[in-house]
Amino acid sequence: MDNFNKYFKLMSLLFAGLIGFLGFIIVLFYLLKLCSVTLFYIPGFDTFFQLIIIIIPYVIFFLGYYYLHNKIPLSKSKIAAVTGRIFLVAGSLLCTATLILSTLELFGVHKGFLLTFDQYSQYAWIAQVVILFFTALIIASGDAKEKDWMEKNSEKDLVH
Repeated sequence: MDNFNKYFKLMSLLFAGLIGFLGFIIVLFYLLKLCSVTLFYIPGFDTFFQLIIIIIPYVIFFLGYYYLHNKIPLSKSKIAAVTGRIFLVAGSLLCTATLILSTLELFGVHKGFLLTFDQYSQYAWIAQVVILFFTALIIASGDAKEKDWMEKNSEKDLVH
């Protein structure tokens, strides 16, 4: 087998893989669309789907808060640990409050504060991202300074 045949076979396999991947994506989207059309004929599924869509981002935020909560004991600075805990409590309370307000809005509670919340709900999301970022920054500021590669290598040489 000469070089032309090897490269032609390789290129045809790559092209067939690309076509197969695109075909898989098209079939997957078609099946998901068929499934979603079928499921929306089930009574109450629309509300269930909207509830799942509302809950997923808050679950992600709560997982972020949980991860940072587990990193607080690793902080060497007590000030960073206390400040990090304060930010985590504030963020968790904000996340819980906005989840409750979003759920009340989904279930059709008509109150003035919910209309205001609906107009400004994106700011609560932004605030949660900022709180997570600053909490991670504060916790990281309390960690010990990381050694550079030269210090690590010199310690390894001393041990051996």
